[in-house]
Formats: sequence, structure tokens, C-alpha cells
Amino acid sequence: MDPIELLTQQHEEAERLFQQVAVASGDEKTHLFRRLAYLLTLHTQLEERFFYPEVKLAETSDLIQHSYDDHAEAKALISQLLHLEVSDMQFEPALISLRESVEAHVAEERSVLFPQVRRLLSAEHLARLGDELVRGVSELTQPGALPAVSHDSQLGAI
Repeated sequence: MDPIELLTQQHEEAERLFQQVAVASGDEKTHLFRRLAYLLTLHTQLEERFFYPEVKLAETSDLIQHSYDDHAEAKALISQLLHLEVSDMQFEPALISLRESVEAHVAEERSVLFPQVRRLLSAEHLARLGDELVRGVSELTQPGALPAVSHDSQLGAI
């Protein structure tokens, strides 16, 4: 699988979930947000453990560092949101901040990082990286692999 396609599919799924969370309420909103938190956590771990180390080259180094910073911001917001009820007055503003942060991060990856990676890595290298990401998804979706989310007492079954 093409690694950039896999990451792009996750970006698109996150956007769909953001849209669904925005219009949901009550238990449905809680459930959808938990799915979103899980997906974003899976995605950030996949990028940080498998994708970024492989594509961090002289030409991409600053972008990669900025991406790690974006992830730190998203992780902090996810953590904050997981400790709030969806009815809490702080939930919606924090959710909006998370969405804006993720959208800006995705836009930068799509417009700058991903095109650079395609230009700098050979087709064979991209194919190997794609295989590694697929294995990474399998590894990270095992029970307990994402402790910040899967062990959170608020999550239950996602």
C-alpha cells in the first residue's frame, strides 16, 4: 500500500468523524468522540513511530519537527477532552481547537510534506514504507498498544 494514501485515508476518516461529532449529542457524541480520539491517537503514533523517522531527511527535517509539535498539541487537547463530559461548557471550544489544529496539520502534510516525500523517496522505498505502515497499524490496533487512549477509563469499548 502507498504510505501517503494510507495516511490520507486516515485524515479523511478523521474529518468525517469531526463532522459527525459536531452534529451529534449525548451518548452518540461521546461515542463518536471516543472513536475520533482513538483514530487520531493511532494516526499520530503511526506517523511518529514509522513514517516520520523514515522520511526525516535534510529537506524535510524542519517540517517533521513542526509535525511533532502539532502532534503534541493535538495529544494535549485529546487528553483534555477525554476528561470532560460532552455537556461540559469547555468541551466544544476544546473540540474546535483540536479540529483547527488537525486541519492545519493535515493541510501542511498534504501540500508540503507529502509532495516532498514523493519527490525524495524512490518508488521501492515508498512501497517498503507502505508495508511498514500496514504492519504498524496491525501492531498499534492490538489491545493495549495505545495506552493513552485504550487504557483511559472513559473510553470503554471503541
